[in-house]
Amino acid sequence: MYSSATPMRPPSAGRFFATFGYAWFTIGLFTGTLVLVIAVRGILSVIQKFGWDQTAQNRILIGIILLFVVLSFMLARRVVRVLYRQTPRARKVGLVALAIPAAASMYAWSNPTRFLAAFAGTTVGSVHMAGGGPTFMFGSYPDEDELRLLKKQGVTTIVSLQDPRVLVELQGIEEEKKSAAREHMTLIEAPMLPWVSDNTASLAIIKDLALHGKGTYYVHCGLGRDRVNIAKRVIESVQPQSNARLAATKSLQHAAGFETRTEPFQRGRLIKLGEQSWLVPFPNADEFYGFIIQGQPGHVFLVLDPADTLQSSWIAQATKDMRQYVVKYTFVPMSAADTAPAKLARIVAQVRAQAPPVTVIVPATTFDPTPPKAPLIRALLREFGVSGTTAPATTGSPKR
Repeated sequence: MYSSATPMRPPSAGRFFATFGYAWFTIGLFTGTLVLVIAVRGILSVIQKFGWDQTAQNRILIGIILLFVVLSFMLARRVVRVLYRQTPRARKVGLVALAIPAAASMYAWSNPTRFLAAFAGTTVGSVHMAGGGPTFMFGSYPDEDELRLLKKQGVTTIVSLQDPRVLVELQGIEEEKKSAAREHMTLIEAPMLPWVSDNTASLAIIKDLALHGKGTYYVHCGLGRDRVNIAKRVIESVQPQSNARLAATKSLQHAAGFETRTEPFQRGRLIKLGEQSWLVPFPNADEFYGFIIQGQPGHVFLVLDPADTLQSSWIAQATKDMRQYVVKYTFVPMSAADTAPAKLARIVAQVRAQAPPVTVIVPATTFDPTPPKAPLIRALLREFGVSGTTAPATTGSPKR
């Protein structure tokens, strides 16, 4: 008989680490599903109610992920230690018991629409492109019953953003291929791993469909949240947003506008030049993602100095990201020494000629309410009739 007082023969290193890896995987799969589907949704709802910006949201979510990794590691370590104090038979029973919630999670991820989407708060949205262009519907993973319903609604093509590198999506991907073939529907695969891998190829597929596609498409990932929001953002950006009619999109994240920002950016305050016209300092990575990539910047004027080493790196990264995520922009090279009135006037005229929404990005602005000293900023403020003496989100009316 074994007891807590019975000396325990230590397992071999290989067996112990194999058991630990199994325990961490099974525990992490189940608890990770709970965190992703339920906890993250609740936490984001609270964050958004407080009006926190994208930077704060990203930091909190990264913190949650790191905390989850640490806690699941510690829990798995504790479970394995307890298991090795049991009889071999009890240990086997314990290992089998760990597999049950993990297997349930895998099964749920094989059809997230049926088992997970309701908890994740996912509903279908759609975008109708102007000029007789295609219609895009958005949502979570469609099982065969959902495919039949979509077919009756006029959908002929499914666009899957699921990625076979995500273990829990493998079974669903294979099932969807078979279901689409049985329903005689076209399946286009555009696998995406946002913020982890380069999605250039998949985004190119989505852009091409928005520009040249015909008919009605159903675009989905697993839960119909993060990847779907990126695809929706790209599709809307292919043509002026005013030409795309949105319907039933309450479950999709609304793009953040600069007016929602109550604090300065890292490199200075935001200045409102006019209705849907903004002057902002070059955003850091979180600010750029939240307000440029996922925001409503309209046409972006990137006014930076390519001869400056730091600004050159900003230019390279910003132009790459804006091309990839279909943000319309104009790069205007300008150094601090460029103070000739004629050049300033040309840049101001370019900005003024662009229909709103428009965003001018400069290297930096000021944090205090005094008028900025940079000649271009002063010229823009004069043109738009803004004093530049009020704090963080400055308001003003454009000249007529």
